[in-house]
Order: sequence, then C-alpha cells, then structure tokens
Amino acid sequence: MASDGEVTEECDRLIPLVDIDPRDERFRITTRRASDDLHLSIGRLGLRVPPLVVPGAAGFIIVSGFRRIAACQGLGWDSIRARVLQKASPYECTLKAIAANSLERPLNLIETSRALRLLDQYAPGGQAPPEHAAALGLPTHAGLAARLKTLCGLPAEVQDAILEETVSFAMACEIGRMEEGLAVDFARLFRQLKTSLNKQREILTLVAEIARREGINPRQVLTEDRLSRLRDAQDLDRNQKTQRIRKLLRQRRFPALVAAEDNFQSLRQRLALGSNLQLVPPRDFEGTRFTLTLNFESVEEVSRLRVKLDELVDHPDFKTLLTGKGRGFGEAPVP
Repeated sequence: MASDGEVTEECDRLIPLVDIDPRDERFRITTRRASDDLHLSIGRLGLRVPPLVVPGAAGFIIVSGFRRIAACQGLGWDSIRARVLQKASPYECTLKAIAANSLERPLNLIETSRALRLLDQYAPGGQAPPEHAAALGLPTHAGLAARLKTLCGLPAEVQDAILEETVSFAMACEIGRMEEGLAVDFARLFRQLKTSLNKQREILTLVAEIARREGINPRQVLTEDRLSRLRDAQDLDRNQKTQRIRKLLRQRRFPALVAAEDNFQSLRQRLALGSNLQLVPPRDFEGTRFTLTLNFESVEEVSRLRVKLDELVDHPDFKTLLTGKGRGFGEAPVP
C-alpha cells in the first residue's frame, strides 16, 4: 500500500546490530516490551521473520520488529538479517509498521491509538484517507477515532491502567479530560481497587461534587487521611475497600442522608421484622410513603403476620420511623 502509488523497494541485508538505534521509536506500535519469549524462540530456532528497517541519518530506524531486535541483542548477536526499505516515505513506513501488527493480531486500545496518531502525523495533508485505516483494520468512525487518538497521549500510569483493563475506554476518556495529576490519582485508585465501571463513575462523581461543595481541589479529597488509610488497610480485600471508600465519600457528600439511612437501619433492626416482613423507606428518603411487603405461603403464615402487624403498630420504634423523617429518623426529644 504505497502512499504515492509507487512500489516501495525492499531488500534483505545483513546488518550489524550496532547500526540499528533501538531508542528511535517513532514507528513503534506494540506496547509489549519484554522479549523473554522471543529470546527463547530465536535462540533455539533462529530469526525466522526478519525485522523491517529504514535507513536513517545515522544507521537504521526500526519500522517493525522492536522485540525481535531486542531479543537478538540479548542473545549477544553481532548482526541480523533484516528487510531494508529503500526510498520509503515516513507515511509508507507508518503503513507497514501498522500492518505488521494489526494484520497479525488484535491491537489493544493504546496500540490502536498509536496507529491512528501515526497515520495522521505522517499522512500527506495531516489526515490519513479512511480507506487506508479500514485496510489496516483500524476504526474509521470519526468520533470514535478522535477519542481513541487521545489515549496514547495520556500519562503513563493511565495508559498502564488501560492496558491492565482496570480502566475502561469510557472511563479513560473521562479522566483523560482532567489535569494530569488528578488523572493519575484516579488511575492509581482504580488500579488498586479493580472495581466496575459503574462504581468508578460513582467514586469520580462523588469526588467532583465534594470538591465543588467544599471549594477544594479534587486531589485533596482523594488524599484525605481516612480515605488513604482505607486504601492502605492490609486487613481489607479490594471489595471491602471499595465498599468502605464509597460509603466514606457518600457520608462526606450527603451527611444528612447517610445519617438518616444509618438511623433507619438501626430502627428497622430493632423492630425484628423477620424474613416474612420487609419495610422499605421512601426512595432517597425524599418522600413520605413507606412500603411494607408481606411474604407468605399459607393461611397460617398470614395469621402469624397479622399478629406481628398488630405488634408492629404499637411498637414505639415503628412510630419513630413513620414520624421521624424530619429528624433523620433520630429519636424524638423527651418532653
């Protein structure tokens, strides 16, 4: 796929490894760095697929085969056989670098981002034709491609979280709009908790609302002592940490609501309703209507429930529940 319609010349040559600069990663697509698996394979079977390089100002620039070249260097080789592109434009090198990766295996999100960014960087006119991206198996939808391109420009720790799949594409787009320090803080938290997208969004929203409500930087919320202690607690697993961090943030964001929930739970527990009666408070404690559900299978159970309902009506804690919404379900003052 030559960008100018001409066939790019390519030849096989034996090249000293010292003439290849592994630090020049302008055409690198793969995010994998380790080459231990290739070290064993190449050491036993030899270099079966020669890397692709292009002449540079001083030596050769790698187009594809970064890990293979690193493995050969680790084996102590002096030279390798490589395919050398002659008279290839940077855009043509980009097309071949992407093809060497995307046509052999699915690209991860960061690799896809790198590929799309490289296409635009080296394409004549600054934008690659959609048909070139399609031929390489890359997304062509303009909106999706635009969001994907931002990923490889995110801080390294955020990219690591994406690669680990502890931060999804959707969440990466959200924290990618933040200033770098805050984006890294959220990425570190989510990598530690490994929680779901919905819970990540809840945490992110609570932190942002607390910061606005208290007039502070969101990073101060994330580094607050109680939250930091929960993150570092050795006796809690990830699910427990997530649950307690969410509760802590909700208490800070909605202190009255959380207090009302706790008071309600305490009063309901004292009622000893059993498994056949379920008492549900108003949604978000904003209304005044409660829901009482009865579960039964026989007339005898209904009779027992009727007795339990009579006891419930006369229970002082039940009256406190029905009349205590304005006090957050706290105990009424003694006259």
